[in-house]
Amino acid sequence: MNGEILFEVKNIQKYFPLRSGVFSRTTGHLKAVDDVSFTVRRGETFGLVGESGCGKSTLGRTMLNLLEPTGGEAIFDSRNIYEMDKYEQRNLRKKLQIIFQDPYSSLNPRLNVGEIVGEALGVHGVASGPEKNERVKEMLSVCGLAPYHIRRYPHEFSGGQRQRIGIARALALNPEFIVADEPIASLDVSIQAQIVNLMEQLREKFGLTYLFISHDLSMVKYISNNVGVMYLGKLVEVAPTRQLFAKPLHPYTEALLSAIPTVDREARGKRVVLKGDVPSPVNPPSGCPFHPRCPYAMDRCRTETPELKKADDGRLVSCHLIH
Repeated sequence: MNGEILFEVKNIQKYFPLRSGVFSRTTGHLKAVDDVSFTVRRGETFGLVGESGCGKSTLGRTMLNLLEPTGGEAIFDSRNIYEMDKYEQRNLRKKLQIIFQDPYSSLNPRLNVGEIVGEALGVHGVASGPEKNERVKEMLSVCGLAPYHIRRYPHEFSGGQRQRIGIARALALNPEFIVADEPIASLDVSIQAQIVNLMEQLREKFGLTYLFISHDLSMVKYISNNVGVMYLGKLVEVAPTRQLFAKPLHPYTEALLSAIPTVDREARGKRVVLKGDVPSPVNPPSGCPFHPRCPYAMDRCRTETPELKKADDGRLVSCHLIH
């Protein structure tokens, strides 16, 4: 896609302090997100993939300033979110929303659906009374739920229906950018496809832009225009979806794609099995963070950290084998 840049991430860092002792002194930092940069164009879906604990969800929440950044910039519509005052950030909330991973814990069990979806409308003074109810019913309808569901409570719905409620809540304020934080991870396989199709329909209907965080590479391939691959808090490859799935350049991307299950024996490539566990972000390896598990590691990889730079085909990759 060649649209205008809507969201630009520049060198974002999110470190969590590690404390110990009687006085809880800071003895180190867990580098959950470490110097990440990429752009998301208006109207596209940017997929973010990687193993559990690599920092995907932390990155998404830090982008929206739900987690205070340690460093870097999050530029939405040409303005740095982190430099805005509280009044400006409050107004910006209408344009930036999030869909949470767990549809069970993300909905208040004491509120009915009308109160859950309509809460933000009242907080931001967008609508009240009958107008708010009509807006809520409209959002429920576009998300595949019935108007009478407005009076029901979360425990009366299935997991897939709860996630539709979460999506309706995110849509209530007519946002431009939505972080979908593993929105299908806790759902049955048959329901996952329905939710992804719904999100794609809503993107086209309302001109939405997504950051789609997921472990499911087949779903990422289906819904995303561009994909970023994270490992240990860093981006190791960023490329258009077709290009990345056709020919991954980074060894970690190659290993991830080889793990996608398929019934087509001819399409099945060589399985790349990574040795060892993911290193701790508290004490990451020197040089390239992937080198302890990389089958192609060289001496240079153990001492020199590769930069995320353009390869010959235009994609971004962080690997000494390429540059």
